[in-house]
Order: sequence, then structure tokens, then C-alpha cells
Amino acid sequence: MHVEFRSGIQVLREHEAKPRLTTGSLELDSLLAGGVELGTFSLFYGDEGRLIDRLLYNLLCNCLLPLERYGLDGKAVILNCGNYRQEQALLDLELATDLLKANGIDPARGLDQIVAVSAFNTDQAVQAVEEVCNIVTSDERVRLVVARNLAKFFIDDGVRSKETLVRIQQLQHLVGKLWQACSAREVSLVASCRPRRVNTFRPSPPEGGTFLRHLAQVMVCFKKKDETGTQLAYLLKHPKRKAGIAEFSLNHGDYVMGRLTIPFRIQMQQEIENLTRSFREALMDPARRDAFDSLVKAWTAEQGAMSYAKVPSVLEVMLLAAAVDNRKTIEDLQDELQEVRSHLQKTQSDLAEARIAARTLPRNRE
Repeated sequence: MHVEFRSGIQVLREHEAKPRLTTGSLELDSLLAGGVELGTFSLFYGDEGRLIDRLLYNLLCNCLLPLERYGLDGKAVILNCGNYRQEQALLDLELATDLLKANGIDPARGLDQIVAVSAFNTDQAVQAVEEVCNIVTSDERVRLVVARNLAKFFIDDGVRSKETLVRIQQLQHLVGKLWQACSAREVSLVASCRPRRVNTFRPSPPEGGTFLRHLAQVMVCFKKKDETGTQLAYLLKHPKRKAGIAEFSLNHGDYVMGRLTIPFRIQMQQEIENLTRSFREALMDPARRDAFDSLVKAWTAEQGAMSYAKVPSVLEVMLLAAAVDNRKTIEDLQDELQEVRSHLQKTQSDLAEARIAARTLPRNRE
């Protein structure tokens, strides 16, 4: 049976080509290597429940955006678990409407693209997960599933008991089933939960046992830094990034995260749109148009670093990022060329040994 092998560079380029969903904060996007990658499982948790909820709603609304605006150009599903009277386990229409308006999306059209499924107890959670799996399987437009507080009904605040262990096993089964349905259709899954220990100096593990930590491909713990609204995001797990910390500000008077950095995003998006219309379309060579599209992906992935660059204009920052991306491509090609040279040298050595062996054959026969 013929088995096709791929090099590490090929796999890396496939991942880099996948769309990424913006969190609404340039700092978080940079920490996550450009945002939430399509078809991955991310786990967000922390002491500040409101912050996590606003982040989840940002993802829900940004999912509707086109790819060139760092969205996924598709529908989103939110699975809410909790007490309705205390936690508003149904869709927060006011927050969603504000975020849709901020993105330039008509709220009526946008809300029609967000499917809300709620559960208020353990039995309903089982049915809700089944319903979400059916939606993901039947609707090809779904690109994102957000599971809010899925572990709530299965984790007790008290001492562990046999009943608690059974519930944890139920939680593992539901999360595994949900992730299986999402991964089969390359749908992004983002789940939230509480930390195992609150108000600790260091990031606490998430509730739900080690299963969630092993299954999730990306894990971020959020903690409040001070009373000014500054937040810390601890990246604890990522397939392509080392553990790190990002600091960002959240304006409590506005629902939009990263409001102070949004003007740069808008300026860069305008520059990209202008270059697409006036420059890309004028290129005669299709290969050069493809090269321009690859630069757009590079700009999108590193917009956090670009926002911090001490460069006078947005276009100059974009040129700097393009030069860095070109340097990276050259180094990748050099690595590939070195592999080819090593392979050729080994082949030449094998041929030389074969020739020597062939010359000695008649003597051996004599």
C-alpha cells in the first residue's frame, strides 16, 4: 500500500492557510497566532465570568464576518448551560445586537445566523448536546460552536464523591461527542468553564478534570490584573505557540473588546481593501495576485505585533510585515533546498557504493 508522507513545512503551511476567527482584541489574536483557527477546540476560562461571556459573544458575532475581515463567513451555534434567572442562559440579545452593529451587520440578519440552544439541568444538557451535534451535521454553513459553562451541571463545589466521578464521566462523554461532531465537519469549538480554584495568584487548572485539558488544543486562562480593567490572558496550551501572557484593556463602558486598538484594525482593513481594488486587480500575472493574497494572510496573523510597531504609517507597517514574511519564506525554501541536497548526496553516495560493488562482482566469481 502506497503511503504518502508530508514534510513538516507542508503541514505548517496547511495550518497557516486555514481561516482564523478574530477575538476582537489584537493582543489576544497575536497570542493565539492570529485568532481561533478553523476546526480547533479552544478552552477559555477564568475568574471573571463577564469577561469570558463577552469574549464568547465577540466570537459568535465575528464568525458572521467574511474571511477578509477575520471572520469565518458562516453561522454560529451557542450552547448555554446554567440557571436562567441567575445567569441569563438564553441568548443575550442586547449584547449580541451591540456587537453586530459594531461590525456593520444588520442585527436582524445577524441574529438569524446565530442558533441558541439552552439547558437548565443535566438531562437537558444531554439533549442539548445531541441537538447541537445534529445542527452541525445537517447545516454546512455552521463554522463555530460555543459551549458556555458546559461543565456546570457535572461538577460539584464540594468534596469529590462517587456520584461526582460518574458525572465527570458523563461530562467527558458529552464533550467528546460534541468535539467529534465538530472536528468531522471542521467546525471550531470554543468552550468555557470555571477555574478549579478562584482568586489564586497563578492560573488555576480548569474544572472538569484532566480530560478537558488533554482534549482541548488551545487553553487560555484569564485573570484580572488590577482595578483599571486591565486583564491578563495566560496561554497554557497551543499547538504552534509556547506558553505566554498577553495584557489587554477592556473598556467597561463599551461592549467591544480592545476598543483602543480597533482604529488600527480599521485603518489596516481600509489599506487592504484599497490595495485589493487598485493594485491587486491591476496585476497581470496570476502568480503575483496569489502572492498578494498570501501577504493578506500574513498581515492578518500578525496584526497584534503590527499595532505595536513604532512606524509612522499603516502601509509602512504592512510593508515591514511583508518583508518579515518574505524572509520566513526564503528560510523555509532554504531548509527544503538543504533537505534536497542531503538527499542528493546520499543518493550519489549509494550510487558510488553500488558501482564499486558491481566492479568487484567478476573478481568474486573468479
